[in-house]
Amino acid sequence: MNLLNTIFIFELRMLRRQRLLLLLIAFFFLTGLYSIYDGYRFTQKQLTAIDSLERTYHKKFNELATNFKADTTTAEGKLRYLQAGIPSVIEYQNPLNAIHRPAKLMSLSVGQRDLLPYYEVINRRRNAVQASNAEIANPEMLASGNFDLAYVIVYLLPLLAIALSYNTWSKEKEQQTDRLLAVQGQHFKRIIIYKLGFRFTVVALLAWLLSTIGIASDALLNSFDLTASLLWFFTITAYLAFWFSVCLLLIRLGQNSASNALYLLSAWCFFLLVLPAITNAFVRLSYPIPLKTDEAVALRENSEAIWSMPKQALIDTFYLDHPKYNTLKSVADTSENSTVRFVAYYDLLGKKMTTAIANYNQHQQKQNEISDNLSWINPATKTQYLLNSIAETGLTDYLSYQNQVNRFQKTWVDFMTAYIIHNRNLTLTDWHHLPKFEMLLAAGKNKSIIIGILGLLIISAFCLLLSIRIKSEL
Repeated sequence: MNLLNTIFIFELRMLRRQRLLLLLIAFFFLTGLYSIYDGYRFTQKQLTAIDSLERTYHKKFNELATNFKADTTTAEGKLRYLQAGIPSVIEYQNPLNAIHRPAKLMSLSVGQRDLLPYYEVINRRRNAVQASNAEIANPEMLASGNFDLAYVIVYLLPLLAIALSYNTWSKEKEQQTDRLLAVQGQHFKRIIIYKLGFRFTVVALLAWLLSTIGIASDALLNSFDLTASLLWFFTITAYLAFWFSVCLLLIRLGQNSASNALYLLSAWCFFLLVLPAITNAFVRLSYPIPLKTDEAVALRENSEAIWSMPKQALIDTFYLDHPKYNTLKSVADTSENSTVRFVAYYDLLGKKMTTAIANYNQHQQKQNEISDNLSWINPATKTQYLLNSIAETGLTDYLSYQNQVNRFQKTWVDFMTAYIIHNRNLTLTDWHHLPKFEMLLAAGKNKSIIIGILGLLIISAFCLLLSIRIKSEL
């Protein structure tokens, strides 16, 4: 312990004398602060949009509620009263939104929230092709992505680790102090490890400080989540441990400072540029996603095919799928303006489009599963997946949201169909008990995150063991 304290005190004094390294650490700190601000601003923008949606919906909801008690002595009041509980009018005047609210720590890891919709308009005639939730955005910014804290930790902090560690041993050789240290015998290896441990502490403290500031700022937008915060700290610590184990592995080769820097920068390029590009290309070529226009084609073809079906066949299909309405069968169902016919049309079209959307999402799901499995060969990619999972901003979270929206869509359609098929309007009590969308968390998410963290630690431990077994001049 005395040796450890001595090394840490000595390294701290040496660091304080190296203004260039201090400026470098300050630069990374300021960069991290900006990334926190950028993520905060993006999250605040989405929360503002969601707040506007909810306020508009509730304002219109309360306005339409007064129609149930409108003054029927006037022509306008009578019209409002007659239209108050009509299901089609309700959907048209105040459609419901299924909102995917930003999760805790989203401002620290934006993930794919800038690309994927975070709310869906729910009605019986849901149009999955011409989405009304599409936002106008700069395509260049979408291509480059957001500059969040996760980016700083995954991509930039390893560069700081390399800058601090590349000459941990080679500097001693170049200054010819290695022979003096060699007199320490077995303590010599521990000295080098302690020196590297000091550098790990510096970078880890910087990451922890930035994360603390980011979590505190995120708590201003969302409530504080202790579990998510702890998982975040464990993940970034395990990731930094991986990089310093790589640094130890390469400097154990006993090369000069220039060679060590080159090897470490090559490792950075391999893990953060080359390997992700190769795995991404492999996944896209092996499991291609069909064009989104296929859904537009499916909508057009299904609409035409269902409308051209014989009326009796269409209605029989509806009653077959909904046997609870069999008692309502009537010869008038096949009339030109039959309510049952329109209900049957939208019901069948909705099912076919739900199937088409599910088939499209299956391709995304397959790609995502393969990418997640391949991420184990690249700790940098795995860390990005873990941080996105903690902040619920990854593709897995979006697909879970889409599946829940599809299930709620069916609930909404069944609710409205019950009134339309019986030729009944909603009452004021029914109006206040409309179905509401509640986003549910994926089961076992934290368990998979913990497994991922343990995986990073195992990889780090393997690199450490490998570095110990390397025979060098130490």
